[in-house]
Amino acid sequence: MMKILVLTEHDDCCGPMAAAFLRDYSERVEVVSAGRHPSEALPPLVVVAMRECLIDMNGYRPCDVSTVDLSEFDAVYECPDEPCPTDLQACRELRDFIKNESFKYYKKSRS
Repeated sequence: MMKILVLTEHDDCCGPMAAAFLRDYSERVEVVSAGRHPSEALPPLVVVAMRECLIDMNGYRPCDVSTVDLSEFDAVYECPDEPCPTDLQACRELRDFIKNESFKYYKKSRS
């Protein structure tokens, strides 16, 4: 089992989405998302956009990287960290971008 840390600045949009997609790609990876300066909560639009991909993000709470034991991870994925959009269509576009980027990372990490 490979353990991956997805690291972003705020762990409020791109990081949690990337971690969810990475988990979805394989049962052989364990993924944790964390931020250097985590936000208080996940924006509701992220929950809606991810639900459209059949991924439930309800109840996700941003995590501070300082609370994570970095020695437990096999890899750290510094996810592209874009500001969270304020409209659903833009959030969908960001979600799709993150899905593609996380898949590229997943494929690269397996080689």
